[in-house]
Amino acid sequence: MSDIDAILTGARLPEDRVPVCTRADLVGEWKRLGQELTAAAVKNAADPRIGGSGTGEVAARMEALREEIEASTVEFRVRALRRKMWNELADAHPPRKTGGKVHPEDESLGVNRATFLPALVRASTIAPTLADETWVALLDPDGELLSEQQWRRLWRACWNLNVAEIDVPFSVAGLLTNPGSGSGSGSPEPSA
Repeated sequence: MSDIDAILTGARLPEDRVPVCTRADLVGEWKRLGQELTAAAVKNAADPRIGGSGTGEVAARMEALREEIEASTVEFRVRALRRKMWNELADAHPPRKTGGKVHPEDESLGVNRATFLPALVRASTIAPTLADETWVALLDPDGELLSEQQWRRLWRACWNLNVAEIDVPFSVAGLLTNPGSGSGSGSPEPSA
């Protein structure tokens, strides 16, 4: 076996990790406290005679909230699908048509967006292992488990693993001098 054969037979599908905080209400409180902390620090800096800026209590509460946020965050590990599985999944969810025209929501993806994306997320998720009932609740568009932003992050990660180009990193120095644009190349929707 040549070196090239060994490299090719050792190929692995791309993977990503998507953290989903199940307590976004705590994140909002943490941000509010961050503003309070900044305001107190500015006030104290403007007039140090005030003494005791009160930032210690706010910082302690923020740290406790950060720990709660971390404890309520689920990390989804997702992997690109094998080509055959991707094609079978796409074929099982053809674009909706009305009067011979493809539904506007399905046009850019080439699949039934409403049914394909939940199936893609479920098929791409390798961890955590969830019960069927949890999947139903998680993927329910009328449910309250995921915000629209969280849902988009999750399905876009799965989509991009399958259709976006894979950029091969060449050096860490390049990362330090050229921060990512965050353009989400391969994503079928413009960023908000």
